[in-house]
Amino acid sequence: MKLLTAATTLSLVYGAAASCSDYDNEVKLMDQTGADTGGTLYYTLGDEDIMVCVHNPTESEKGIWTAIGFSSNGKMLADDGPTHNSIIGGWTDTPMKFDMTSQAFDGSGVTPSATQTLTDASYLPSDDEGMVLKFTKKLEEDGEVPIKTNGENKIIFSWGEPMSFHSVYSHVKVNFMAAQDPPEPETNDEVVPDPQTDSCSDYDDEVKLMDQTGADTGGTLYYTLGDEDIMVCVHNPTESEKGIW
Repeated sequence: MKLLTAATTLSLVYGAAASCSDYDNEVKLMDQTGADTGGTLYYTLGDEDIMVCVHNPTESEKGIWTAIGFSSNGKMLADDGPTHNSIIGGWTDTPMKFDMTSQAFDGSGVTPSATQTLTDASYLPSDDEGMVLKFTKKLEEDGEVPIKTNGENKIIFSWGEPMSFHSVYSHVKVNFMAAQDPPEPETNDEVVPDPQTDSCSDYDDEVKLMDQTGADTGGTLYYTLGDEDIMVCVHNPTESEKGIW
């Protein structure tokens, strides 16, 4: 992600601070190697929109811009179909949607979208460290990559200092519905039964199971012969926290 022009400098409201503590769910933002960037995407799903809060922990005396977008292929530019757009905080006074049509270093391929439909958008210092980008976006908008509530979303993100190339850039795959915290299990007063056990005590005959050297493995084959079948029970004495086949 590149800075658009020298005029679009970081705009902060000093004295104000923000946090993402009121959102329902969170996803860690990992880089392309799988390492934790320290950033986190928080969100709350609505019927027709999604409330997003991105915490970027990076701090710099020059300021930091933060961008997050919804992609059809996990990349900045689309192969075909809707143009990718990204919500960027720190380029303008209020976070906006930007269309991404090229990776030109001068930023000419990243321009404000024709329709600005974000609500509750803000970009403020975090009450912890770094910056917080907040906005509410419709799940489906004409000419844009749709946001799936139950299905894979490819989310691109980046941040960097003003007038500079991004210092962090990557993408994550998120199913917003699956990533939500599982419901708390229901509790009741029922007695939980002990784990089921079994034995081979009712079989007629037995054979010790020896290894290839003739040593006793500790296992035993028990059996009862019928006219047309055989009933078999094998006791394996091995125990493991991981389980045994």
